[in-house]
Amino acid sequence: MNKLLGLMLLLAGLIVVTATSADFAYFNADRQVKIAIVPDDVELIDLKPIQPYAYITQNGMLVIDLSEYNGNWVDGYGMGVSPDSLYVFERVFGVSNHLWEDVPICMSIGYDGPEELTFFVGEYTGTSGDTIEVTINPGEVVEIGMAINSSGLVDGDDISGQLSFYAINGACEGEE
Repeated sequence: MNKLLGLMLLLAGLIVVTATSADFAYFNADRQVKIAIVPDDVELIDLKPIQPYAYITQNGMLVIDLSEYNGNWVDGYGMGVSPDSLYVFERVFGVSNHLWEDVPICMSIGYDGPEELTFFVGEYTGTSGDTIEVTINPGEVVEIGMAINSSGLVDGDDISGQLSFYAINGACEGEE
């Protein structure tokens, strides 16, 4: 009987040694995830229309519309821009950082439409582009403007494209 007890203790000791010297390989657990899909103007990194030609649609998307199809359009206030002109619109929409981590984010804003429409940060200085990067600190709202160069366009042409927003944790490269 003592031999059997000794053999059992030896086996238990080997199991303990083997279990403590092995690499961790697997863990399985079920956890809950909740993500609210909300309009652009109330998300953690929100897009807020500032001018009446920028607005949030019923399904929550930011739209910039300088035409009679704008939900804020009032009869008699114009239906677009003139050909062969340069328009600068400051403060079209704002991008803000309401993340809980209290860290800055680097926001890249890209436009994939015709080159006549470009964007800039803050006040217009004569420089704009189809891609801009800006660091947004916690609680800060950065204002984005747009420039339209309708040179070469004629009555009836239109400019349309898609804005894309990409944010990463931390300040943009070259900024602090």
